[in-house]
Amino acid sequence: MIGATYRLQFRAGITFDTAAALAPHLKAAGITHLYASPIFEAAKGSTHGYDVTDHTAFAQELGGAAGFARMSAALKAAGIGLILDIVPNHMAASPENPWWWDVLKHGEESRFAHHFDIDWTAQKLILPILGKPYGQALQDGDLALDGDTLTAPGHTLPLAPGTGEEGTAEGDVHTVHERQHYRLAHWRIGRDGLTYRRFFEITGLVGVRVEEGAVFDDLHALVRELTADGRVDGLRVDHVDGLTDPADTLKRLSAMGVPVFVEKILEGAEALPDGWPVDGTTGYEFIAALAALYTDEAGLAALNAAYAALGDPDLAAEVRAAKDTMVSHNLAAEVERLVALAKAALASNLFARDFGPGTLRDGVKALLTALPVYRTYVRPGETPSSVDAAIIKGMVEAARAQLEEPDVANALAGLFTAPGPAAAAFTARFQQTSGPVMAKAVEDTAFFRHHAALGLNEVGGGHDGPFGTGPLQKVGRETGLAATQTHDTKRGEDARARLYALTDPDLAARFAAIWPTMPGNIPQKLRWAFTQMLYASFDGSADFADRFAATALKTVREAKEETSWTAQNAPFEAAVEAAARQMVAEHHRLAPMEPGLRAGAIIGCGQALGKTFTRRTPDIYQGTFGWDFAMVDPDNRRPVDFEAEFGRLSRGTPLADLVAHWQTGAIKARCLHEGLLARGARPALFEDGDFAVDRVGPDGSVAVLTRTLGREAAVLALPVRPARDLSGEGLGVFLPEPLVLALPTAMRPVFAQDDQRLTAVDLAAAFAAFPVFFAVSWG
Repeated sequence: MIGATYRLQFRAGITFDTAAALAPHLKAAGITHLYASPIFEAAKGSTHGYDVTDHTAFAQELGGAAGFARMSAALKAAGIGLILDIVPNHMAASPENPWWWDVLKHGEESRFAHHFDIDWTAQKLILPILGKPYGQALQDGDLALDGDTLTAPGHTLPLAPGTGEEGTAEGDVHTVHERQHYRLAHWRIGRDGLTYRRFFEITGLVGVRVEEGAVFDDLHALVRELTADGRVDGLRVDHVDGLTDPADTLKRLSAMGVPVFVEKILEGAEALPDGWPVDGTTGYEFIAALAALYTDEAGLAALNAAYAALGDPDLAAEVRAAKDTMVSHNLAAEVERLVALAKAALASNLFARDFGPGTLRDGVKALLTALPVYRTYVRPGETPSSVDAAIIKGMVEAARAQLEEPDVANALAGLFTAPGPAAAAFTARFQQTSGPVMAKAVEDTAFFRHHAALGLNEVGGGHDGPFGTGPLQKVGRETGLAATQTHDTKRGEDARARLYALTDPDLAARFAAIWPTMPGNIPQKLRWAFTQMLYASFDGSADFADRFAATALKTVREAKEETSWTAQNAPFEAAVEAAARQMVAEHHRLAPMEPGLRAGAIIGCGQALGKTFTRRTPDIYQGTFGWDFAMVDPDNRRPVDFEAEFGRLSRGTPLADLVAHWQTGAIKARCLHEGLLARGARPALFEDGDFAVDRVGPDGSVAVLTRTLGREAAVLALPVRPARDLSGEGLGVFLPEPLVLALPTAMRPVFAQDDQRLTAVDLAAAFAAFPVFFAVSWG
């Protein structure tokens, strides 16, 4: 059983030997499994490893096979398992990738030609790698022949056998180029001229046809070996929604005999498809549940009302606008591919063959925009599940309302259940495209445009409810990881906790008075957003101004309004950077928000302990045993001081000192550590015990979580509106009156100076001394 995971981001100086040295610390902390980011060979300079170049080789920069062996031995010696993050959907479209090199050299005759999702009906394999149009690059001498290779700035490409005999005299480069299986092109053509499936809008990542048995076997040869000999104990599947047939691929992976977790964003009440042989998700919905628990509806309403004077308070409207941008511009290549597939699939349909490319394009765009989830999971030749059928019906109805020719929506959706390979090809590609449309529109556009309450703008979240304990009750019944931060979250878990506290009505009013006073010649809605960001993340570090300025620039580029990554508005960006630095210099203006920092710390302790209590597998992101106020990536992937992190885990510090010096983060580390140790002492209770959650106290300001299994029990009480009842200083929470909670059995409070045996507890007294109450059954 996977009890608790510690996510380690390899690269950026973190190697297999780094992980080996951490093994005893992980053991002492109560961690059962190291959860590793991708560890196979990746593109040179990769900071994350998701751009794999060789799935069958350990990354040399991490220590290669020998380094992995040392790490594996150290983990085994400490009793720590290993979960691998694998990337079956895509690989680096780079000459460093031996499979891709072979395809560039031999074209469709390559052994690996059909390992990648390439449109071989196209005239050429388009490579959008040039910094200028091809003709200009040729004229400027950017292209050259070197033996049996063709060079371009930053790239060395193979020549097809027998195509380089023309020599290297002036003019021959173009002749040789035209004989290749590929065609070099300006990078901007990637938006609408690609001939291979890419990952999202990243042309440097090419889709892999892992649904084919031979491709699956080639891709997972090393993974299969590692799971078979016990060196790998679990798998995390990246971007499961990109796979042609997730159910079949997951079945093949689960046959390796280890638990499988999927990176899957669930919208609202959405659940994983029935029958997937997995142990759950990586936990985005757990973050959303905590947001619902800790968000004060009254303060949120005040923030939304104030923000309405600056920007559109309707997130759904922002998402629709962002989806329009995606399907019309950023992902236009994917739309054009769908149009071509639809035209071929409808050619034999006498009622639909008259639809021209323009009508089909409008239909495809309308359906992609109307889909309310990341994707459906219809398999060729099978009847859609009742869930998918309902989603498709709603999608068609919404799309019809947008179209001048509404019947095209029905014709296109009809292909989901139509027979034949052409319909199957359209269905597969549509389902692989809808996820990127949703992700890029919501996570990477709307969340950077809509700033009312930034704590809710999180992967898997962004909704305005439901509030209360319902979402937490739901995730408490599910398997999967209980995450509060990942490498893809928009901000650190404790920055988010401060933002939850901001929805307290008093703090919301303080914020409304402060943000207009912040400096900077930028639009008001950006001053609002940057003020929230500064409040959430300011940590006093020497490099904070540089990091904050970089985050501000990323915010406006991702928003794609005044500037973007591909069309940068230099004067506007200069103003944004200047404003960000001015704000940091004048962060003292935020002094009236100090109660929010303390309330955020209380929430941070609660969510850290809560994730050890709620699901079977709490997930701890590197560096988060202390406070983590990170901003959006790459800020949340900075190097970690592991000595300092694990040095916080001493249980000898008096509780009063932890409270008095809460700024150090030791109090959060203690909360998280005690939760992990309690799980280790009573694994059956926390993995299989009945789970319940309720709201008690004035206005439901306390959440009570309970686990019971036979005579064993655990109780966790959390103040979920701490800003209302803060003491004058420190982290004391003073409820307005006694609140006596009956306990399910005789219990020992974990955060007490001496052993006690309680059958009831006055939470008002407990919270005055320590910001959470945690008790386990006696003995």
